[in-house]
Amino acid sequence: MVRSLQAKEGFGSISMKWLKVYGLPRLPLFLARIAMRLGLPGPSWYKWKAASSGTGVILDEMIRAADDLGYNGQKIAQLAMSRIGEKQGRDLREQLGVRTMKDTVDVVMLANRFFDIEITLTEQKEGRYVINADRCPWFGGMGKEGVPGWDVKPCAAFSTYEKALVKAINPNVKLSYTEKRTTGGQTCRGVYQYRDEALGDGPAGGVKPEMVQIGRKPGKREKAPAE
Repeated sequence: MVRSLQAKEGFGSISMKWLKVYGLPRLPLFLARIAMRLGLPGPSWYKWKAASSGTGVILDEMIRAADDLGYNGQKIAQLAMSRIGEKQGRDLREQLGVRTMKDTVDVVMLANRFFDIEITLTEQKEGRYVINADRCPWFGGMGKEGVPGWDVKPCAAFSTYEKALVKAINPNVKLSYTEKRTTGGQTCRGVYQYRDEALGDGPAGGVKPEMVQIGRKPGKREKAPAE
């Protein structure tokens, strides 16, 4: 009885030992040992966190490897992430029927939560949504450590994925970032706005790319023949 009370009183002072592996979230060392000895897959909560964290690490290392080989690693990563975002956005639009600006915000926030990113909607009004991401598994935040070396390049590539996702769902919605922690900001702030306010969410079937006119260069006018 005395020993159990002493154990309870001293529990707060016991230091937990952690398994710390590059690019993966921390795991209590005793859980890792148990899983290894018994041939278990490990806690389910850890597996999805490890998968989301590992995605960012692979992206980061691919950029560095491409740079080391003389290529533009960031450009390559942004192209790849853009293609993924476009394909996923197209599937979501077709299968879930997502069309509106609100739909795009909901989808991107869900995707962020899948990647274990702490994200909140901070502003909502007609034609404008603002979100804040205060923690991610790669840069850290809110008392959590990130991945060593995570910087602007992989962060920009992931942002390209989000922008492509938004564009595939509603081509008239633009996602821009007014603040990022990788460039010294206090948070990562994303702003959703219409490219063409008059068009908005478009007809019931959703906006098609050809409906969005803003940003297109005017066609060349043919010169009248000299008389």
